[in-house]
Amino acid sequence: MFDRTVKHHPSKKHQFSRRQILFGLGAVGSVATLGLCGSASAAAYLLGREVKFSRESQTPIAKTATPTASPEPAPPHPQIVSRAEWGALVPDHEAINEFGFYSEDNPEGWFIYENELQDAYQTAIIHHAAFYEETDLRTVKAIQDLHRIDRGWADVAYHFMVGRTGVIYEGRDWTVRGTHVASYNTGSLGVCLLGNFMNQHPTDAQIASTRRLLIWVAYRLQLSHIAAHRTFNALTQCPGDNLFSRLPEFAAAANLQIGTAGYIPPDEALDCTCCTCNSD
Repeated sequence: MFDRTVKHHPSKKHQFSRRQILFGLGAVGSVATLGLCGSASAAAYLLGREVKFSRESQTPIAKTATPTASPEPAPPHPQIVSRAEWGALVPDHEAINEFGFYSEDNPEGWFIYENELQDAYQTAIIHHAAFYEETDLRTVKAIQDLHRIDRGWADVAYHFMVGRTGVIYEGRDWTVRGTHVASYNTGSLGVCLLGNFMNQHPTDAQIASTRRLLIWVAYRLQLSHIAAHRTFNALTQCPGDNLFSRLPEFAAAANLQIGTAGYIPPDEALDCTCCTCNSD
């Protein structure tokens, strides 16, 4: 069972997260409130007047409760088959087309997000596998083999894969940048549905599981957008016409905007120029 919490790595550069910004705004509001309230002596004087009036009138002073907004309930964690459970191979950090680990001299290398994942990710990108190998499990393993052997990458390109039976499989660790959309991998979460949706339709179970997954990851990672692979890379048909038409449904379910506007270019050249299904 995939139950990994959102992990983060300390950044080498000082970065302000959304929570830090909100905290800063709250602090400014508190200072402003103190300024408006005046001195402690003035507050004591007003309090004394209020108590005296209450005693003379024998009318108790009703306290007005400050309304508080109920926190948004977290969506349920979908059942996810972990890498260990489906028999994933360990990443190959000598892969010829991922060139080892990221560095300034190797911008297309295996890149681990150093800041909070909620601040690292913006967009979920939907793919199809463009093939199917008899069963979900065989297809998932075939995708990893394709990406490692034929594409020369360190691991499967996607972060999650959704089978035709509705089973969700953990792909590349989401603390690591994927290799699923040419030039736009940084900050993009790769979600692949198994099958070729130019000539077949996703199953009802597959759509339902994808909805649950997207609702959960959008909440956990504070995503703002969803897009199809073909929207970023015009030379591909991915995720196929019959899945592309379901994007509005996914967006509405996960409260996401459709399109590429959520993409935030990295400060450095971190984007990978390879992708998995440009040839389908």
